Order: sequence, then C-alpha cells, then structure tokens
Amino acid sequence: MGIPVGVVGVSGLVGGELLRLLAGHPEFTVEHVSASGERAREPGVPLGRLHPHLSVAHTLGRLPLRDADLGEIANRCATVFLATPPEVSVRLAPELLARGVELVVDASPAFRLRGREAHDRWYPGVERPAGELAESVYGLPELNRDRIPGARLIAVPGCFATAALLALAPLAGIGDTFESIVIDAKSGSSGSGNRLRVSGTHAMRANAVTPYAPVRHRHVAEIREVLLGRGLSTADGGLRLGMSTFGVDLVRGLSVAAHVAVRPPMAEVNLSAVVRRFYRGEPFVRIRDWKREAHPVPDPKVVAGSNFCDLAAFTDQESGRFVLLAALDNLVKGAAGQAVQCANLRHGVTEDAGLTALPLFPA
Repeated sequence: MGIPVGVVGVSGLVGGELLRLLAGHPEFTVEHVSASGERAREPGVPLGRLHPHLSVAHTLGRLPLRDADLGEIANRCATVFLATPPEVSVRLAPELLARGVELVVDASPAFRLRGREAHDRWYPGVERPAGELAESVYGLPELNRDRIPGARLIAVPGCFATAALLALAPLAGIGDTFESIVIDAKSGSSGSGNRLRVSGTHAMRANAVTPYAPVRHRHVAEIREVLLGRGLSTADGGLRLGMSTFGVDLVRGLSVAAHVAVRPPMAEVNLSAVVRRFYRGEPFVRIRDWKREAHPVPDPKVVAGSNFCDLAAFTDQESGRFVLLAALDNLVKGAAGQAVQCANLRHGVTEDAGLTALPLFPA
C-alpha cells in the first residue's frame, strides 16, 4: 500500500504540482485531497477538473475533492502536505500533529523564520504556537539534511531563498571578508500563484522584465537568517544583503545572480571548485561549466519540470566580486519537489523517489 499521504490546498499551483509528483511516487499513496479558499466549497469535484494535466482516466485524477476534516485526515494519513496560505497553515499544522499525524510538510512561509521580530515584520497576523515553532525544521536538504529525518514539522523554503542559499552557502568556508551581497532575481508568472490580478495578466507579463520588489522582498529575511546561522557574515559583523526581484516572460522557473563584493586584497580562489566540492554527492545540485555548455547555463529553461538546481560560480578580479548564478523550477525544487524530497528523507525512502524525471527541453 505504501505510506499514506494527504494534500491540503490542492486547488493552487503548488498543490497541483504536488499531485503531479505524487502520482508517480513509488512509496507514497495519496489518501486525501482537499482545497482551501473558494475551491473548498466544491467537495466531490474530481481532481481532473481542477487540474487538466491530471487525466480523469488516472486514479489520482478521479479522486474527489474532500472537505478538510482533520479527524479523517489524521486517521488516513501518516504525512500531510500543506499547500495553503500561512494563516491557514499556522492553524492546521498544530492540529494535525496533535491528532497524531506523523509528519506535516508546509509549503507556506508560516514556520520558515526562527526570529519572531523578522516573522512579525514580514508575516503580520500569522501568529505561531511556540511549540510547533520550536520543533519545526527548515526543509533545505542540502544544508539541513541531518535534522530532517527526526522532524515532525518541515517548513519548505521559499523559491528565491532556495536558489540564493544554494548559491551562497559554499562561501561560508573560504575565509574571505565580504563587504556586501546583492541578489538580482527573476521569476516566471507561476511564482505569483493562480490568483487573478491585473499585474499577472498576459498583457502585462508577456514580453516584459517587470520589477515588482526592487527592495525589501520578504525572502531576504529568510536568506539572511540561514546564512548568519551558517557563519557567513560581511565585514561589519552582520550581513549586508539586498535583493531586487523581477517578473519575466516565463511560466515556470527562476534565476538568481548573487554579486558578492570582496574586501581587498582579493584572494586567489577557484570558486567553481569550492562550490563543486561543497555539493559533491548531492543528487539535485548540478554545477555547470558555463564555457563548455551548448546552451548557456544556469538557465530556468534547462531545469523546467525537474527538481534540479543548476549553479555556476565566477571570480571577477577587476571589480573585486564573486558572481554566483542559480536556476531552478520554482514549482518543483522551489516548492513541491523540495517538499517531496524532504518527506523522502524523513521516511527513510530513496531521496529521489518520485523526483527522477529529467527536465523538459526545450520548455
């Protein structure tokens, strides 16, 4: 029968992506699906009508949408994936754990930030129970693998945060002093979810590079907290870190370029070798040789539909900076795929179970 799992919040893009990945999972069996928001009022609707890529001829596509009955979910499911807004996740996660669910994997930002001040600033009104916060684990396997197997509550990182952290984490061990870090980030339209907004219409998103958070993107707090926890700081003892985000003419995928100003004298370092060594053996991180590829990478086009994050690293002696590039599919490694990867590790199944599909190309 496999490990019984449930998905709450299946009407959104991340919920739909979770279902796509779980449909082919060799160990997990979907036993419950329910929606939040407007779709929660439509119990009985088969999933194939909500998500046209899930054929009604497939067992999963025929599953009826259920009410989110927590007692039923706890009775049927060992693990529950939450693809719900943070104000919903912060209520459901503690209740599900209290009813005996073995693992809750939350794709929202409800439990990502450890610091209360930062959380209250960026997610006001999302009040977290202290107990669940204390035991929540930040679900970025490449940086936190040792804590995931014992977790009961896993907070899946934000998509931009995942890419930026995978790009920057190797710098903590090379001993240079950094002046500042500036991240240039670009995302496809699926990063905004499936809410109807004028800024998300085709007329606005097509043929565009649109700045939507030139400063003060909420994922900066998440990136800063994790990097400081790993010992990466700038010359002032803190972490001077900024990010500008842009919407681009893609559906899936995001790209980040992290520009790291290095205090002179700039050490001679083979940055690409440092990054490659740091991720040796990681199944979902690919270090790309920019000069030798047929298609310039990292590029979201080359990871679409997969759980890979592609990285490349450069040293610019003339300007005194390191440049680290990362690309991933925001719906997979940036959300649903990472959630499944964490659940795999937690249940002791093969880490890439359900995640072995190669990227689509061209996408």
